Amino acid sequence: MSLAETQLTLRLSPQEIYRLDNFLFAKQETKHALQTFCQLEELDFLYLAGESGTGKTHLLIACAESVQQMGKRVIYLSLSELVKTAEPAALQAIEQADLLCLDDVDAIAGLPEWEEAVFHCFNRLHDAKGHLLVSAQQTPANSSIDLPDLRSRLATGLVYQLVMMTDEQKQQALILQAQSRGLMLTTDVAQYLLRHYGRDMPALMAVLQELDKASLQAKRKLTIPFIRQVLANG
Repeated sequence: MSLAETQLTLRLSPQEIYRLDNFLFAKQETKHALQTFCQLEELDFLYLAGESGTGKTHLLIACAESVQQMGKRVIYLSLSELVKTAEPAALQAIEQADLLCLDDVDAIAGLPEWEEAVFHCFNRLHDAKGHLLVSAQQTPANSSIDLPDLRSRLATGLVYQLVMMTDEQKQQALILQAQSRGLMLTTDVAQYLLRHYGRDMPALMAVLQELDKASLQAKRKLTIPFIRQVLANG
């Protein structure tokens, strides 16, 4: 797979909606920092750290979309996917970008050629006055990356820690995400989804995508009986 094929095609389908205004932020400071960053004026490097399921990919894609809509050149790459489908030399093909979003930096830890390639990619972007948004499960201080120069480079970004949401926050997040799709999701229905379909947010968002499509086709509201019917037949 070529690097071009791994780059993000934003809004892959109407069911995939990633925006800053439909993400439930635990800390308003993080929201403000990302909104400021997307103006590509004051901040040039942000680092989002958090466990799987805390919304890192959502935020990177949301920022990518926001900046792209300003007419800027944006590249989004999932390093966990890239290391499976390409060689480190692929990063040399990245042309000048206004914003580079690198998801799952942890994926290159312990891979010397990839660590070196990402380090040089960062330097080229910095020299070209580009902006960088990175995500990882660990903060730079706790990173398992071996290359000292890359660890130092990662530490130059402003670090924001994302935390796992409580069940109540997950309900609010589902309701907010549904609203962005034009759906009415009551608190009772959100609680039902959490009780019966797990508490993993990526999995819940996938369920919501399925319900969004089914609701549109059937022209039905998201009631518990309708949800049972849709997911039983899924």
